[in-house]
Amino acid sequence: MTTPDLLDQFFGASASGLTITGKLVTGYATVDGLEVCVLGTVDGTYVNDAAALHLAAHAIDCVKTKPGIPIVMLVDSAGQEPNRTAEMLGLPVYFGHLLTCLEVARNAGHKLVTVATGKAIGGAFLCYGMFADAIYALETASVGLMPVEAMAAVTKIPVATLEELSKTLPALEFGAAPFALLGGVRDVWPVDGGLAKKLSAAIAGADAEDTRAQVGKQRGGRPQAFDVQKQVLAESLR
Repeated sequence: MTTPDLLDQFFGASASGLTITGKLVTGYATVDGLEVCVLGTVDGTYVNDAAALHLAAHAIDCVKTKPGIPIVMLVDSAGQEPNRTAEMLGLPVYFGHLLTCLEVARNAGHKLVTVATGKAIGGAFLCYGMFADAIYALETASVGLMPVEAMAAVTKIPVATLEELSKTLPALEFGAAPFALLGGVRDVWPVDGGLAKKLSAAIAGADAEDTRAQVGKQRGGRPQAFDVQKQVLAESLR
């Protein structure tokens, strides 16, 4: 599905209010009659320092000019830009700035809803998409935090071993369904229509309570995380 087709499915004619600059999408549109702020990535682009600043600036513009409207974050990114210059300039700081701006928006009453539409990988997913109140993914999306090749480089575990482990460990798999098992995605949406209605319902049901560990336990993808979380919180209050 092309980017214009995808935006049309979500926002209809109001998608004309969105601007794509360097594979970054920003602007304002409507979902089932509700005005929303839209920001994100398209076409599997990488996110660098300039991209993070661009998205952060739009989040702040939304807070200033459109108080309280939902923010819809679209993710189609292969990850943070593999660029030594960006790293030397402090790329994580730029990502932190983007997250701070989104937290400002949340505290100002904006709901944050993410839809992974294509690739949702690594730092580019962490620096805005995973920060939402509710995260959804199209069934065709490739969702994950680190490819096995990168894991092998960091952990020194052979790629073949990690690929074998990924068959039974959702945390090592790539895809919308495995990430949903972990609780990181609330629901996986088919791409055969009705995306505007699904997004409208997602916005209506979004809240800031983080239930991902609990959902991961219920679905069997993370059977121990929720219990460990409760134990840590209980010990911290003693």
